Amino acid sequence: MVSSSTTDTASTQTLRSGAVGAPAIAFFVIAAAAPLTCVMGVTPLLIGYGVGIYAPLIYVIIGLALLLFAVGYVAMSRRIRNAGSMYAYIAQGIGPSWGAGASFVALAAYFCSIITLLGFFGFVAHTLFLDLFGLDIPWYLLCLGAIILCVLLGRSNLELGAKVLGLLLIAELSILLILAVTVIFTGGAEGVTVESWNPAGLFGGGIGISLAFAYASYIGFEQTAIYSEEAKDPKTSVKRATIGAVIFTSAFYALLTWVLVLAYGKSDAMQVALEDPGNMVVNAAQDYLGQGVVWVIQILVVTGSFAAILSFHNAISRYFFSLGREKVLPKSLGYVREIAQSPHRGSLTVGVVNTVLLLILFVLGADPYLDIFTWGAAASTVGFVALQTLCSVAIVMYFRRHRDGDEGLWTTTIAPVLASLVLGAGVVLIVANFGNLVGGEVGAAPYVVAAIYLAVGVIGFIVAEAMKRKRRQEWAAIGTGRISVIGTDEMSAESSTEPSRTA
Repeated sequence: MVSSSTTDTASTQTLRSGAVGAPAIAFFVIAAAAPLTCVMGVTPLLIGYGVGIYAPLIYVIIGLALLLFAVGYVAMSRRIRNAGSMYAYIAQGIGPSWGAGASFVALAAYFCSIITLLGFFGFVAHTLFLDLFGLDIPWYLLCLGAIILCVLLGRSNLELGAKVLGLLLIAELSILLILAVTVIFTGGAEGVTVESWNPAGLFGGGIGISLAFAYASYIGFEQTAIYSEEAKDPKTSVKRATIGAVIFTSAFYALLTWVLVLAYGKSDAMQVALEDPGNMVVNAAQDYLGQGVVWVIQILVVTGSFAAILSFHNAISRYFFSLGREKVLPKSLGYVREIAQSPHRGSLTVGVVNTVLLLILFVLGADPYLDIFTWGAAASTVGFVALQTLCSVAIVMYFRRHRDGDEGLWTTTIAPVLASLVLGAGVVLIVANFGNLVGGEVGAAPYVVAAIYLAVGVIGFIVAEAMKRKRRQEWAAIGTGRISVIGTDEMSAESSTEPSRTA
């Protein structure tokens, strides 16, 4: 039996309970997906290099696959309230050492994502200041400013971060919806047609490339469970936020992709996407809404990318907090700021690591868009989809041992098994199409990326095995949060206890 007693007081190792509800959690995960960035950067590639005008259906397929994953994922969030989310579920399902290995892979994938977004932010912010104000501010200085602001917001209470993200996200979504409504009501270039929704169009080729591209648009949706310890109603908030985020994001991406096809017409959309994918959305906005809106979009791309950076910053901070609390990493990371009950040490650590990584890339002469953004997006997608695959396997294994709840066969077995197969195929597709994702010849690069994730995971596994030999009780508590795992009986009583674990 893992004891919940500890020399650390609960007040110093507990995140602020009841801080956010389902809407705020959904803001975090949708902001992490960076809708405007994805619509501008990914959607034209689906149309030009993938399945052409049938690209909207790709988002429907990905959405259905992630809903399969969400079935078991949400069920686990009711059982295990832990800011470490996926690694905690893997630890509970497969074993503590596997969970520790997964946590290291998750950190690598999250840092890869946030550096990717910083590169994009630096690129678009530099362009914005140059075009609108004539200021030639180096991109890396703008990135450092974003890192500092994230650290400051990360030290404050979660509600403030949610409000900032909410405002930025609403502005970002609003401008795209205005474009969508305008194109539909004006009839587009060749009239409104529903041909893009014909499933038969997916059999013409390019579906593998399209799925690989589209997966990148959903990075971060799994963050919902990270906030389970801080949710107002953990049993329902995480479920609503997860399912709502997947459905909304899929529907939104599908709608905007269809709108882009209508804006240029089915005859020309694919050719335009091939010739000038980077400006496809901006040119459509200029044609249908005017130059003034283009400037607004330029500003919102910058604020939207910052919102995504802040979302990932918050997620990594909580991973550090959870791993520190469980003593996989230095226990000093597992303390919260007394007033705001925010993981301030984790937040500062994320800021320091990001600064070091950013300066290394700058010294190496990396281009913020062509190198950092494109390669980082592809590499982080590999890590996240692989983690989701392993998490699906862990969910099945967990519920095979814990049949004491009211979850049915669909929730505990069928959906997670299907999700593991679909997501596993996704990993293969992404690796196979890695060159298309980065826009060039890659050689052995995708296999090197996979090997790096494997090596990082092995390091985490070894760290846990060392804990097992010297601190067996603490090893057995990996993934429990030491105070945050609940059983079925306790759920009904709204209390939390430690589960027994066979060491």
